[in-house]
Amino acid sequence: MKFDFSIPMTSYEMLAVVLSIIAILIPIIQMVWKKWIIQEKLNFLSTGTAFLYFNQSGSYLRIDGVYESEHKPVSIKQIAVKVTRQKDDRKLNLQWSSFISPVNQKMMGNYVQTMESAHPFRIEADGIMCAFVEFADPFDSFGKKFKSCTEDLFNSIPDIRKECPDYLTASHCYKAKDEFIKAKSILNQEFFWEIGEYQIEIIVLYGKKQKTFSYTMSIGESEHNTLLPNIDESLLLALKGAYGINGGCSSTIVNLIGTK
Repeated sequence: MKFDFSIPMTSYEMLAVVLSIIAILIPIIQMVWKKWIIQEKLNFLSTGTAFLYFNQSGSYLRIDGVYESEHKPVSIKQIAVKVTRQKDDRKLNLQWSSFISPVNQKMMGNYVQTMESAHPFRIEADGIMCAFVEFADPFDSFGKKFKSCTEDLFNSIPDIRKECPDYLTASHCYKAKDEFIKAKSILNQEFFWEIGEYQIEIIVLYGKKQKTFSYTMSIGESEHNTLLPNIDESLLLALKGAYGINGGCSSTIVNLIGTK
């Protein structure tokens, strides 16, 4: 087929050429826009509550919410939380420990439910992931200290079991021991959830970026009194087990308030 460029194009031919060029440029522009210009945006929508714990693992918490990725998929590599007690500026640094089942994810346009999600996890573009994340000390600093300060105390339980026929008598003897008093003193110092105001920073590492979501929470007398008996309970669990008595530490819920 020959093209005679000496003949001027008609307006219809010119329009057809322009439209063809536009049709070629549109996917190129879209690719450049999506790959190099538009940026992913990560959002975290908390349920507005936090679960507070104190037990043989120390002071830690759980925060539930929805992670949302806009425009592009993101891979969340790490989630940490920094809790600052306002009255004395004492800090509690924790990292994600586990996802409490169930975990709900949006995959390929469908919602699926799994019992556990590995670290890290991926959120598809314009997708969400509901995660019930428990934060704890990754180095188990409290656990090591707890084991050290209770070793002699727990080793005395077999002898107490022989001497005391019932749990009530055994508990009085157990609590009177110097080892119990010393261990309780150490746990009192480690107990973090005092009455007052707290600053919460959830730090999310995704890709090569980091984003912080800030909240405040308040612990009142009721929440404090719910958690405080866990100090004794943490030390008594081993003794209760020796007498076949079920024990357990209590948790409490506080409100989270988002800050800018």
